[in-house]
Amino acid sequence: MGVMAVLMLPLLLLGISGLLFIYQEVSRLWSKSAVPNKVVVITDAISGLGKECARVFHTGGARLVLCGKNWERLENLYDALISVADPSKIEGSQGLQERRYLMHTLTLSLVQQTFTPKLVLLDLSDISCVPDVAKEVLDCYGCVDILINNASVKVKGPAHKISLELDKKIMDANYFGPITLTKGLVSLTFLWGSGPPASTEGSVK
Repeated sequence: MGVMAVLMLPLLLLGISGLLFIYQEVSRLWSKSAVPNKVVVITDAISGLGKECARVFHTGGARLVLCGKNWERLENLYDALISVADPSKIEGSQGLQERRYLMHTLTLSLVQQTFTPKLVLLDLSDISCVPDVAKEVLDCYGCVDILINNASVKVKGPAHKISLELDKKIMDANYFGPITLTKGLVSLTFLWGSGPPASTEGSVK
């Protein structure tokens, strides 16, 4: 147990550092008033961190393109974002904290215009489909201002028992997929006359 605790400590510190980095990046962008009307693409938007980023940018007035490999969960996130500022939700909410959160979101939505999110099906472990998805993402608004590479694959287990096929899938989802998407978006934005997007990577869930 002592050895395992020592081995897990660096992973825990890495996870915390990743969360702090992404939080600081979002805060930096927010402080520069870069959110309203900006096109923000979030991969794996259906994860915990992806959902929170989607909520923050949506209430801040960004034009969201939400990517994920499960269409039903993308639609659930879409419904949650467009209905969270509904005043009727406040009356049916449970608990003081939930009411305060909904009131805060409603206030932001009244002050800042929000846009209906766009949904794109994306599995970064399937490299062959990524270039086409990059074009689909750009077709939504014609440009990308901020790209949050949030998608990742994690595997727990002894390294010697993990197959080479799974290793390749992890590398595709965690490295080659995001790189292919980022390069595809940068190439197309330059081709279409827009500037390159600001990119933030995160693999902590």
